[in-house]
This record gives sequence, C-alpha cells and structure tokens, in this order.
Amino acid sequence: MKKCSYCGAEYSDDTSVCAIDETPLGGSPETQPEAPEAPDPEEIVVPPIEGLAGLDMGFSIVEGFSRPDWKAVRQYLKVHVAKEDLRAAWNYIPTIWLKTLAEDLGGGSRVYQSPSFSCLSDLDPETTKTLLDYAETVVRVIRNSLKDAAWSGFFGKHVLLFFSDPDDYYAYISYFYPEGTHILSYGIFLRKGYAHIVLPYVTTGSAESLLVHELCHNLLCHLQIPLWLNEGIAVTIQFQMALRPLIVDHELADRHRAHWNETNIQTFWSGKSYNLPGDNSDLSYSLGQILVNVLSEENPAFIDFVKNADWRDAGQDAAMRTLDRDLGEVLGGFLGPGNWRPQRKAISEQQKKNPPA
Repeated sequence: MKKCSYCGAEYSDDTSVCAIDETPLGGSPETQPEAPEAPDPEEIVVPPIEGLAGLDMGFSIVEGFSRPDWKAVRQYLKVHVAKEDLRAAWNYIPTIWLKTLAEDLGGGSRVYQSPSFSCLSDLDPETTKTLLDYAETVVRVIRNSLKDAAWSGFFGKHVLLFFSDPDDYYAYISYFYPEGTHILSYGIFLRKGYAHIVLPYVTTGSAESLLVHELCHNLLCHLQIPLWLNEGIAVTIQFQMALRPLIVDHELADRHRAHWNETNIQTFWSGKSYNLPGDNSDLSYSLGQILVNVLSEENPAFIDFVKNADWRDAGQDAAMRTLDRDLGEVLGGFLGPGNWRPQRKAISEQQKKNPPA
C-alpha cells in the first residue's frame, strides 16, 4: 500500500497520484509541498475506484459555465458506489467539476487543493495559496466557536471559487438567482447542488473577511435556523477574526429605534429585510449581530439554541426552551417598549413570498 504524505489517504501499489489532492505517491514527506500547489492543468485525474469509471456528470452550459446535473450524479453514486467508497468518490467529483470550470474560464484558471478545500482560481498562485492557508485557519476557528453545531459527517471537501473579473463572478452566480432585481453581491455561499463559496477578488484583505462570513454559512447550512441568527453568527465571527469589537454608539442605536416598528420587525424575524436595499439590509445585519452577542454572552446554552432554532418561528420556541429568554423581550431591551416578539403567522406569510434558500 502507498500512503499520500500530504493527506494520509491510502492507495494500492499501482496508483501513482492521490485522487484527493493530486500529490504524487511514493515520494518522501520531505519532498512533498507544505502548502497548496497548483497541479499541471493537463494532468489527467484518474477515478480512485472502478465504480466511477462510467460517471457522466451531465454538464450543461448556462451563462458560459458548465453546470453539473447533481441529481444525476447522486443517483449514479447510489447505484454504483459502495458506502465505504463514498468519501473517495466525493473527493474526486469536485475535482472533475472544477477542472471543467477552469476550462470554461480559461486564462490562468487553475485547480488547487488543500487538506479541507478544493479551489478554482484565476488569481496568481501566491495569492490563491495565501487565501487557502487563511481558509484552513478560519475553518478551525469557526468549528471551535460553533462546537457540535458546526456541520460534520459530510463527504468531500469544501469548495471555493475565486474570480478576478466581476463580470465572470456575476455570470456564474446569476444561474442561482430567480428573475428580478437583487441587492449587490460581494460574495456568496451557494447551497444548491454541491455547496460552495464564490468570491470576487478585490484585495486579499477583503477576500479574507468575506471568506470568514461565507464559511460560517457553509458550516451552518445543515441547520434550518432563522436568517437573523445565521447572519448574526457570521458577522460576529467576522468581527472576532478581524479583532474588531462590537460598538453600538448612540448614533447607531438611534438609527435602529427610528427604523424598526412593531410591523416591520416581522420582516427582520422572517429574513425578508436582509434582501431589501438601504437601511433595511444594513440595520438587519447590525441587529442580528447585536442579538447574537446578547444571547451568547457567557451563556453555554447558546450552542444548544443554535442547534434547535427554527426559521418558522424565528427561533422563539428554542430561545424559551434552551435560554429561558423571550426574543421579543430581549429585543425590547435594546429598542425600547413595544411588541417585538416574532409572530409565526406574519413570518409564514412572508416566507410564502420569499421562501428560505
């Protein structure tokens, strides 16, 4: 048996390349890369198991990019791949997908691998390496923060797509949006098909900040939590990674109290306000962060709340059961007197028009 010195996967003696991270097998650990490296784009990736030999990912070209038929892929695996081989299969499949996207994108597009990530990038190798190294750190921090509320038990790596051209970025993500007008996107976590993160690159600093935010969504995607909690956690950890304290000064508090009322607060609880322009969106992100900080401060039961919060009542029932807190009363402590409690009927009516992703 041969063992990959980079990820530890084991293969038969006649295998020459690791199917997970494309590290050549048989070399000594000292000769292997210590950080993500770009493989030869012409290198052929060999299926790690025989059951994948007949896999057709059903690519169709939409908005200039190859889109796999993920339903067909999962059906194929169900029929042809044994349970014990699923991990190897799901490490192989994203690599094929990203190599196909690299061909679509052209230019300097390459596929990179690290222990936790498969990445498509048309940035220079050094910048991509920096972002992947940072992403590995961020995953560890988020898992430490979320503990057993973080997503686990899945097969395959996290997938990152970095675009240097904003036109390419918007062309790629347009496939995932319904017709209509949407607020400007600076980065996105996509759950459809194979969960992945897509970022337009401006600066390394901004990309790192966005990585924190979207990786939080990635590691919460298995939970049916309300959007305010999802975004509140993401912004809170984003601030922590940047060593920025939460500051609620008089000006910000006054903006919140002038904007929210007993009617439109239900758009916050339902998540609708996050997709509305101007103060609606800006203050929603801020209010979610404030609530998460209040509810989580020195409260070990907060993780249980995260695991049990349900978007249908904005987490009200879970807050009462796990934290012994009424969300309306908590919010009233910041906004002042009023009926701020989440209303299931109002949330339901708004979700019918704007169902959660």
